[in-house]
Amino acid sequence: MKVSIVEFPGSSGVEDAVYACSEILGFTVKTVWHQDEFVSATDLLIIPGGAAFGDYLRPGALTKASPITGAIRKCAKDGVPVIGIGNGFQILCELEILPGILLPNITSEFLGSEVYVCVDSTNGVWTKSLEPGLTLKLPMGCYNGRFFVDNRSLRDLEENERIAFRYCDDEGEVDIVNPFNGSLRSIAGIYNRHGNVLGIMPHPERAVENLLTTDDGLKVFKALL
Repeated sequence: MKVSIVEFPGSSGVEDAVYACSEILGFTVKTVWHQDEFVSATDLLIIPGGAAFGDYLRPGALTKASPITGAIRKCAKDGVPVIGIGNGFQILCELEILPGILLPNITSEFLGSEVYVCVDSTNGVWTKSLEPGLTLKLPMGCYNGRFFVDNRSLRDLEENERIAFRYCDDEGEVDIVNPFNGSLRSIAGIYNRHGNVLGIMPHPERAVENLLTTDDGLKVFKALL
């Protein structure tokens, strides 16, 4: 599988994604600089975590001026599997490829810990081979991780089963009333309308070896295969 990983200035999660895809999964990996205008033929596009452009102005906002964004939109439109992780999720929202916005966590603190998420929808390419309700343990590292969207878009996400993951406890129970970090309806990851683009706030690429306490992130990548 050919994988392209987009790199913006400050994208500190690039090496994590490269390691997971090349060393663990054995994919052919190419990094794409944000000033490039095209992405060569690829089977998978990753927008990794980090802090693109230092998260100045607003996380992901400054990426809209980068030439690579046209290629990201084209990949999404053409049905290429795309995943935005952490800051990558924020970027996909800023580019309006995905709806919503990521606000500061309800505690107004940086959250760096392992969290549990469960599979909510299997309608997209990233979860179609996973069992609904499957619980995954993944690392989290963000300040702006609280998902929010207007009521109309929320209804669309719910009715069309576009919510890929929700935060839960270690037994898979989802708390809608008091969601983890304040995310609306405990949403941790969502799909675009066609189910090929996934935005997820926890980091599956940082959970690919038991040495890192969990390898549950492999299930997300292997589900795509």
